[in-house]
Amino acid sequence: MPHRIRTARLGVLLLSLALGACGVSEQVESLQADTIIENVTVIDAVEGARANMDVVLHDGKIASVSAHGTHTLPDTVTRIEATGKYLIPGLWDSHVHLSYTEGLDHTTFFPLAIAHGVTSLRDTGGHLDKLAPARAAAEADPLAPNLYISGPLIDGSLRVYAGQSPFNPDISVGAATAADAERIVDELAAAGVHFVKAYEMLSEDAFKALVARADTHGLPVAAHVPLSMTAGDVARAGADDMQHLRNLEFSCASDVAALLTERLDMIAENDADHPALLRQNIHAAQRPVAMADLEPEACDEIIATLAEHIVFQTPTLTVSRFATHGLYRDQSYTATFDYVPAEVGDGWKERHLRYADPSTDEAVLQFDDWFQSMLPRLAEAGVPILAGTDAPIVFLTPGASLHQELFLLVEAGLTPLQAIEAATSAPASFFGIETETGSIRAGLTADLVLLTANPLEDIRNIAKIETVIKDGELITRPTLDTLLLAPNAQAD
Repeated sequence: MPHRIRTARLGVLLLSLALGACGVSEQVESLQADTIIENVTVIDAVEGARANMDVVLHDGKIASVSAHGTHTLPDTVTRIEATGKYLIPGLWDSHVHLSYTEGLDHTTFFPLAIAHGVTSLRDTGGHLDKLAPARAAAEADPLAPNLYISGPLIDGSLRVYAGQSPFNPDISVGAATAADAERIVDELAAAGVHFVKAYEMLSEDAFKALVARADTHGLPVAAHVPLSMTAGDVARAGADDMQHLRNLEFSCASDVAALLTERLDMIAENDADHPALLRQNIHAAQRPVAMADLEPEACDEIIATLAEHIVFQTPTLTVSRFATHGLYRDQSYTATFDYVPAEVGDGWKERHLRYADPSTDEAVLQFDDWFQSMLPRLAEAGVPILAGTDAPIVFLTPGASLHQELFLLVEAGLTPLQAIEAATSAPASFFGIETETGSIRAGLTADLVLLTANPLEDIRNIAKIETVIKDGELITRPTLDTLLLAPNAQAD
């Protein structure tokens, strides 16, 4: 695991202390300003809520955060009177796929993300040629979201996402051996990816080689727990982030070793029509067994291991619980289907109805209960949580689904501030860039969201956006409303 990831939380603390010291000695006469947000309540995960603050912006950065009235600034400065309003860092969606759905790419994601206060996106799987236009657009347009990419999923020789169907598009490459994994990581590093994504059908040898090679390039590893390993072994091998809590349940059962042996046998037999079905068969065979035989001590042990190795968790509650939490009964959410291009949105309107009524399957509900119970336990143990959605899978509208993810994190037991942390400072820490973004401090990038209601009182207030600030540029409500319509306007 890259050293910067191991020390992420310590880095946040030291950053807070250092920037606080800078604020004490700040020279008023040297302060330059383009914009001042006056008398606002500032909220971030480092210092919580600070009322009656002025936030000064200059040249795309936060120039100062100080008590209201501290600075006298010239009349040429743009003033935002923000009494009774709340300022948070720009949000991240740490699990998206810009090239998953035909007809829905960055030209949809980018405007909808910004319109919902999402100023950074982490693409967790897509071929580099398909992502090239998104990378170019993100670099060319300062008002586009910041984009962090992994390139294709690195799977085993049995690839789950190999283009078998529209539900399993080709977004992966296969690494049959440790040498394959090393070669692929070298190629991705040379292509300028920001992290690498390891997938479920990797062998243990290939996974360990992948992680070790990524470490030499300073690239963090986001991983599905391979079916060939236990979650504890994945953490000890150096994974930096696990997706969906998937396969973590197997390490909470009383006989972890027996389940692993059975999985290895099923992979060796490979009697399914294709790898995606093989993976599905393994989950279907083992998940009910694990749920029926949960061992509290085993779960405590894996949580402690994740905390010890600082392995981020990206639970993606919006996609992991889509069959149980009734999202598609919420007409305010399904109305967001109108934001995506009509050829996509019309299909969503037809197909989502089969999931409108939450599942009554006892095994599904039992897993859902376990899934939700893990979130506060992980957070309490110090395991960092990342907010990610898996949009656009299962009709998840870019931007709007991130708001749903935050609601679900709080519903599962996180505090509103912990949910905000998962979408702001935690992803910055994952990439080791907490001295650049993720909180509201002098010297950091001015990616911010101004809200008209307090998200600490009700996390749903995260959707009450008045202004988004990207690299210091103000994007006000009328423009945000226009961005919601942009994907279809471009299609026309």
